[in-house]
Amino acid sequence: MRVLAGIIVATHVLSACTASGPDKAPVLTVTSPSRGTFADGTSVTVTGTVVDDGPVSVTVAGQAASVGKDGTFSATVALPPGISIIETHAVDKGGHDVRDVRAVLAGTTAMTDGTTAAPIGARAGTDALTAIGTSVAHAAEGIDFTAVAQQMNPVYDNGGCLGAKINITSVDLGAIDVALTPGTDKLSAAVDIANVVVKLHADFKVACIGGSTTITVTSSKAHIKGDLTAGVAGGHIATALPNASVTLDNFNVDVGGVPGAIESLLDGQARTAAQNALTKAIKDKLPGLANNALAGLVAKPVSADILGHAMTASLTPTQVSLTTGGIFVGVSTKLVVAGGEGGTYLAQPAALAPTMLEGTKGFGIALADDLVDQLLGGLWAAGAFDKQLPIGSVGILGTLLDPDAATLDIKLSLPPTVTPAGADLSLAIGDAIITVQDANGATLQQIALSIKTTLAAGPTQSGKLTLTLGQPEIHAMVVEQADSVSRPLSDAQIEGIVNSAWGVVSDQAGTALAKLPMPTIAGVTLGTPTVKGADAFVAADVPVN
Repeated sequence: MRVLAGIIVATHVLSACTASGPDKAPVLTVTSPSRGTFADGTSVTVTGTVVDDGPVSVTVAGQAASVGKDGTFSATVALPPGISIIETHAVDKGGHDVRDVRAVLAGTTAMTDGTTAAPIGARAGTDALTAIGTSVAHAAEGIDFTAVAQQMNPVYDNGGCLGAKINITSVDLGAIDVALTPGTDKLSAAVDIANVVVKLHADFKVACIGGSTTITVTSSKAHIKGDLTAGVAGGHIATALPNASVTLDNFNVDVGGVPGAIESLLDGQARTAAQNALTKAIKDKLPGLANNALAGLVAKPVSADILGHAMTASLTPTQVSLTTGGIFVGVSTKLVVAGGEGGTYLAQPAALAPTMLEGTKGFGIALADDLVDQLLGGLWAAGAFDKQLPIGSVGILGTLLDPDAATLDIKLSLPPTVTPAGADLSLAIGDAIITVQDANGATLQQIALSIKTTLAAGPTQSGKLTLTLGQPEIHAMVVEQADSVSRPLSDAQIEGIVNSAWGVVSDQAGTALAKLPMPTIAGVTLGTPTVKGADAFVAADVPVN
C-alpha cells in the first residue's frame, strides 16, 4: 500500500509539474525574402514556419497570415519605392511574442557609375533678390567710376573758332542703392546714386581766341534704370543690360569765367557727359556684379573625400527662367564615388520645373532624391559604410558586450535610400548586419539593424544649406547569439544602445551629405528652412534674414 500510495503521489506531482511547467515561446523562422533583397515589382511574398506546442497567430507587416497545420505561412506585402522594414510576429496562447525584422528594397534601380544625371533647381525669390540688390549695391560702391568715365574722353570735341574739347577729370559719388525686381523674362534694375559730383576740364575757343575752365556737375541723386536679361553661357549665369536711362535730381552745372557765347555750349555738353558717364559705368559693371551675386545659384562642381572615398560631381546649367516670382536656375548633375561605380541605387527620375519653387520668396532649392541616392548608393558599393572596429573604439557599447568580444564588423545589406514621406523626407538603412567576434574570429553575436529617420535641412554660418538627420526609428533583431555569451542582449536592449549612440552615426552621415553640391547666395544671411519631399525632390524654402 505504501508503494502504491507513493506511485499515486508521484504521479500527481509529475502531472502538476507538467501542467504548470514553463510555456516555451514559439520558434519563428522567416525563409523568404532573404536579407539584402532587391524586390522585383511593388510587392514581396514573405514565407516561413512557426513551431509551438499550441495555436499560434502570425502577422506580417501588420496583416494576419494563415498558418498551415505544418506551421508554414505566407503573406504578400505591398511595397512603396525605397526600403521597407517588414516585421513578422508570432504570438502563442501564453502571450509570447516572437518577431523577425528584415528589410527589402523595392523600386527601379540604376547603376552608380555617374552616367545618369539628376537635377538641382534653385530660385531667388523677391525677398532674396532684395538682399542680392543690397549686396550688389555694396559691391558697386567699390567701382572706380572715374576710370570708367575717363575711357570716354574726350566727351566732346568740336574744333574751330567757336568750339570746345571737354574731358572728365573725376567722378565722386555717395551711397548707392540697387533694387532688383523680377518680371517676365527680365530683371528690372533700378540704381540710385546719391550726391553725384562730376568734374570736367574744357579747352575752348571764342572768335578763335582760346581759353580753359573747370566745369562741375552736381546732382542730389542719379536714377539709372534698365532691364537685365539672364541666360546660361559658359557654365555660368550671364546677365546683360542692353539699355539704360538716367535722370538727375537737382541737377546743376557750374561753369565759371567763360564768355556767354560758349557758356550754354559747355553747360549742355557737361550735362550730357555726366549722364553718359554714369550710364556707361552702370551698363559696363552692373551685369558683372549681378553675375557674381547670382553665381551661387549654379552649384559649383565638387571633388571631395567622403568617408575615405573620392566623390566627384559635374554640373551643367540647363535653364534660367525669369518670372514675377523671381529667378529660377536648373542644373543637371552627375555624381560618382570612386570604387562604387558598379553599385546600384534607388532611381526616382523626375523632371525639374520652375513651378516647383514658385511660392519661394527667399531662397529655394529643389534637390533630386536621385542625387542623394546616387551618393549613398556609390558609397555603399564602395564599402564606405562597412567597418571593422576594435571594441575599444565603440565607447559605452563595448562595455555592454560580452567580455570576450574583440571586434565589431558592420556591413550594410542594402544601399541607404531617401524617399518622400508625405510632407517629410525619409532616410532608410536596411539590414545593417553587425557581427561581434572574439579574438579568434568566432562569432559571438550577430545583429540585424534597420533604421528610418527624417532628413532635414539647415543653413551654415557661411550661408550654405546642408542636410542633417533627425531622430531615428530603430528596428533591431538578434539573429545569432552563441551559448557561451555571458551577457546576452535582447532586441530592445540593442535598440536602446543604438538610440544612445545615434549622434555618432548621424555625424558620419551628415559628413557625407554636407559634401553634396548645393546652390548658395553669397552675402545673404539665411534663416531656418522649411523642408519637404515633393515629386521625388528634396525641396527647401529658406527665408532671407
